[in-house]
Amino acid sequence: MIINRRKSDARPPTDVERWCDDFEKLCRSRGVRVTPQRLAVYRALVEDLTHPTADAVYKRLGHLRGLSPATVYRTLEFLSRENLIRRVSAPEAVGRFDANLAGHQHLVCRVCGSMTDVSVPELSDPELPTVSGFIVEELDIKLVGRCRACASSSGRKRTAKTTS
Repeated sequence: MIINRRKSDARPPTDVERWCDDFEKLCRSRGVRVTPQRLAVYRALVEDLTHPTADAVYKRLGHLRGLSPATVYRTLEFLSRENLIRRVSAPEAVGRFDANLAGHQHLVCRVCGSMTDVSVPELSDPELPTVSGFIVEELDIKLVGRCRACASSSGRKRTAKTTS
């Protein structure tokens, strides 16, 4: 499955700066060092609304001196563990990441792989289930189906394309 990427899937620059400033403040309030690599990886997530994979983040940042794929993977895992970003489950079983920590769900197209934030009020604050012998800490809700473009291809086999 190839993930669609369009220029329209980017956050406006003024919002990116605000998100990055808030990220730095949150890190400092938690005693987390804000390294240039962490900030660059976070910025890449904020700029890209497609919920990129670690590989996509690296490709976006590969021009930065001293930034290896391993550094990007470790940084994403660290930020996820610190609850500074979200790891999002996706049908292609590759980890994708989201800088948006506000309560929301994801629309996932099973045909082209696009993933979009959505807020469904009825799903915004679900009660966590109780499971014997297990402590449930979070509930990740994704709505899987076909996006408008794939649904309109009505039965025709659609080949997903990556565009930039």
